Amino acid sequence: MAKDPSKTEKATGKKLSKSRDEGQVAKSQDVSSAFILIFGLAYLFFAGDRFFSVPGKFMRYMMQDASLLEVNPEIVYNLLLLTIRQMFFLLFPFMLLLLFVGLAANLMQVGFKITPKAMKPKLSKFNPISGFKSKFLSLKPLVELVKSCLKIGLLGYIAYSVYRQNFAGFFTLTNQPVGMIMAFIARVAFQILWRCGLLLLLLAFFDYLYQRWDFMENQKMSKQEVKDEMKQAEGDPQVKSRIRSMQMSAARQRMMQDVPRADVVITNPTHIAVALVYDQESSEAPLLVAKGAGLMAEKIKKIAREHDVPVVENKALARLLFKTVELNQMIPETLYQAVAEVLAYIYRRDGAQASA
Repeated sequence: MAKDPSKTEKATGKKLSKSRDEGQVAKSQDVSSAFILIFGLAYLFFAGDRFFSVPGKFMRYMMQDASLLEVNPEIVYNLLLLTIRQMFFLLFPFMLLLLFVGLAANLMQVGFKITPKAMKPKLSKFNPISGFKSKFLSLKPLVELVKSCLKIGLLGYIAYSVYRQNFAGFFTLTNQPVGMIMAFIARVAFQILWRCGLLLLLLAFFDYLYQRWDFMENQKMSKQEVKDEMKQAEGDPQVKSRIRSMQMSAARQRMMQDVPRADVVITNPTHIAVALVYDQESSEAPLLVAKGAGLMAEKIKKIAREHDVPVVENKALARLLFKTVELNQMIPETLYQAVAEVLAYIYRRDGAQASA
């Protein structure tokens, strides 16, 4: 099945991370096979004497007095238990090494990560139609077939070349003891397996490069998918605009609720309105609790008049406060004198009205 031609963009980090969580990674099984074969042969090369001598000694021990043994269930059970124990101690280090090498080979390729999603059963895997498409209507099975044929051909050639090199030696085995024959066969087999292991390691390297390239090709995204992902990461502009609008509306509402407690509203007089609160006990300087321009300024003045908050016209001071002071922020020292004069005027006027 041909790949989607619209998917021309490289996969993003988020897409690769999601695929990794689902168990989709670039990995070559040939790497594990090659490492297991090479390290297994290396273990047999260095520990081969013990690996083959222990079973021989054990068999001689079992057979030397076999004619004197009384066959009964208890003796058979003990002999079986002894055999299992001997084989366990002989094979356990070897199997443990192969397990460690196999895990290490996979970790080198994909790293360590627990992926619960990949462990969950998927009904889509049991779909015969999708299985047929993936097996027979895609290029991957053909590539795997070519790779397998290439490996079989090369491995067969190595076995044949080693056999030809040692062909004459087979004729000298006719009069040799069994031990010499087994040693010769083991030496030839080791030469074949060792060379095959090195070849598999080389092929595994190129297979890993191919698997990584194929994985990245399959992970490619269309331009629309990239845009959608960016929207999800950064937020939909329309949604962000709506949220910003709601936040501004809530801020304006809170600001209007603070106007009735203001000590004075300073205006431009028609374009700007600024509301100040000054509590000598809790604040070192007057606090700007509301400000607005245009219709917002008119609304601030309207609320101030409804709650008997003094409205004072001072064009220069109103513009400075509007531009330099943020909401719920104290006025700067440079404006202390000008604001103090306005507040003093309000206090004098209120005092005069009260005494009258």
